[in-house]
Amino acid sequence: MKLSSTTENKQAITKLIEYAFNKQTPIIEDSLFLSRYQHSDVYGTYFKHQLTSMVMSNHFKAKFFGSTIKMAGIGYVASLPEYRGTGGIKDIMSELLTDLKQEGFIISQLAPFSENFYRKFGYENTSWQKRYQIPAAAFNHLEDEKTGSIVRDSWESLKPEILSLYQQALTFQEVGTVVREMWWWERLNQYYQGRFYAVCYDDSGQRAGYLIYRLQKETFIVDELVYQNNFALRKLLTYLKAHTASFSQFTYDASTSEILENCFNEQQEIQIQIKPYMMSRIIDFSSLLKILPIEEKAIIFEVSSDDYCPENIGCFRKTGETVEKVTGESDIKASIEAWSELLLGRMTLQEGILLEKIEVSKEINIPKGQQSFYDYF
Repeated sequence: MKLSSTTENKQAITKLIEYAFNKQTPIIEDSLFLSRYQHSDVYGTYFKHQLTSMVMSNHFKAKFFGSTIKMAGIGYVASLPEYRGTGGIKDIMSELLTDLKQEGFIISQLAPFSENFYRKFGYENTSWQKRYQIPAAAFNHLEDEKTGSIVRDSWESLKPEILSLYQQALTFQEVGTVVREMWWWERLNQYYQGRFYAVCYDDSGQRAGYLIYRLQKETFIVDELVYQNNFALRKLLTYLKAHTASFSQFTYDASTSEILENCFNEQQEIQIQIKPYMMSRIIDFSSLLKILPIEEKAIIFEVSSDDYCPENIGCFRKTGETVEKVTGESDIKASIEAWSELLLGRMTLQEGILLEKIEVSKEINIPKGQQSFYDYF
């Protein structure tokens, strides 16, 4: 059931989180916890006046091919050890997904502790990261960008520049990327304590990119690297190079579309790994279909299965921005998990067909988007 915002429920929620996630200090007055709690709905199950299981759903907005849609970020999924496996989370997720559909949420994302566990609720792997590990010596193969300038300052000072650059980076191709509201930006700044901020400017004084990073022992950790053009990318990498006397390793968990290795004349010392990150699920298939940009005049899409949002099951004819539920044969068919992977993730239509996750009866072009920024719920 959805838990009301009472003092009693808040105490029960924080006690469960503290035990399940081995928190060493109370969080009931912790500003980081409260920043999420105040922008969420919390669902839970009680047994004999004790909260035994809970799920937190945070309210976000996300991009989908130029449209801004409602997205639920799922987190703090927890049960007391003695109640695990008793169906508490299953009951919560069933109620939660029903409510999200009624409240106009179109998609949901989460960071899985087990992919198979969340796959039961219709989620599928959609977000992948490209992890860079660059030794300091690799920067010997990077040519310095001598024009322009870098300004390093506090979050408060550079906030307007960074917010503007982030917003400009949300291009039409973005799919599932969070449209960060100010409370979330402030939370990120507080959560990752000791972060540094730098903005890149060209010779005309125009901002062209930014860098958010942390310094931990001998490792320079890049959290975000945003650039509007090749100059900005080279200038920000030159800024990293200026730190090679103090740091032996540079790491960056980037978008899979990142290409910064191409700025190095020799790439062999750079280690690159693709790794899974977040899972997603479509909550309202017909609403997402309305804003899917396709050129074909009319296509019939079919969702073959969805155990937790059964209204998604069936055939939907899309004609332009009009979607209606119909009967008969479909042109393309998949489960809600496969649709989530195709429309919100990296999987292409050809890959889906090869893996026998998607069935098609005629040639169809499905656009592929990208996710450039990664947030953790």
